[in-house]
Amino acid sequence: MRGSSVSPVLHHPDEVSGDITGGHLESPAVKETIAGLAQRGSWEDLWRVAHSMSREVSVLFDSEGSIWVDVGTAGQVRLAPPQGARIPFRLWVHTHPWDAYWSETDLGTLAAYSRILESALVLGHDHMKRARRLGASDTEALAGDGPLSNWSSEPCLPYGAITGGGGGR
Repeated sequence: MRGSSVSPVLHHPDEVSGDITGGHLESPAVKETIAGLAQRGSWEDLWRVAHSMSREVSVLFDSEGSIWVDVGTAGQVRLAPPQGARIPFRLWVHTHPWDAYWSETDLGTLAAYSRILESALVLGHDHMKRARRLGASDTEALAGDGPLSNWSSEPCLPYGAITGGGGGR
């Protein structure tokens, strides 16, 4: 994610598929389509693109609505805020290969960014998991104390349960 923000553009599926098949996983068509799907809240479609690449994908929305896309490995993608992104970050979305859950790496990321990240989603094959920075609420927290006590612990939800994209422009 160290480059520039990505414009959200939905490219033709054949173009995206061709780039993925050809090993061009970070092509403009792939990254712009991922950004476009995220902006629209098309979480299941975003997961499918990541799954077709056999990679985890990360999408970050900054405070100005700019979108940053990172393609990781088959088993990991880290939140790496790019130079030029504006805090607080509105939303961090990333995919897992199959099930949506907060991995130890994810929990460490939420803890580290608890003061500058507002919400996070992890996407799985047919469901997603959300955490929001807590205000004064009675929502259960991810932990009893420390930085994770600032994050909501929410159940997995089927796609469509959370509507809207992350852009919030």
